[in-house]
Amino acid sequence: MTGPVIVLDAGVLDRASVNKEFRWVLRNLVDRGWDPVIPTVVLAEAITKGPIDVTVNQCIARLGTVQTTEPTARLAGHLRFATRRTRGRARPSGIDAVVAAHAAQAPRAVVFTTDPSDLRLLLDGQPHVAVDSP
Repeated sequence: MTGPVIVLDAGVLDRASVNKEFRWVLRNLVDRGWDPVIPTVVLAEAITKGPIDVTVNQCIARLGTVQTTEPTARLAGHLRFATRRTRGRARPSGIDAVVAAHAAQAPRAVVFTTDPSDLRLLLDGQPHVAVDSP
C-alpha cells in the first residue's frame, strides 16, 4: 500500500459494530483515501464461534483482510523483541506485533486498538504512526 492506512486489532472489530461514532470515523477516513487493514492473523483473536462473530464478520466483509507477508512477519518479530519487559509485564503478543508491523510499513498510519499501551510500546520510534482507542 502506498497511501495512509488504518490498522484494526481484534478488540476494535467488535467495537466497530456497536460504536456508531467510531464507525463514522472509520468511514470518514476511508472516504478520504485511507486504506483499512485487518491482518488475517487478527481473526485468531476476533473469531469466537459465538454470536459476536456476526458483527465481526460484517466488519470484515465491509473492510476486507490483508495477508501478512514474510517481510512484514519478520518486522513484527523485530518490533516485538525490541521491546523491553517492564515491571514484570510480558512482551506484547505476536498478533499485536503483526498489527504494529503493518502500520510501521505504511507512509502514514493509525492503529485503532483496545490495548493502546502494548501497541504504543511496539511502535515507539515510529512517528508516522498514531495509536488510538475507539
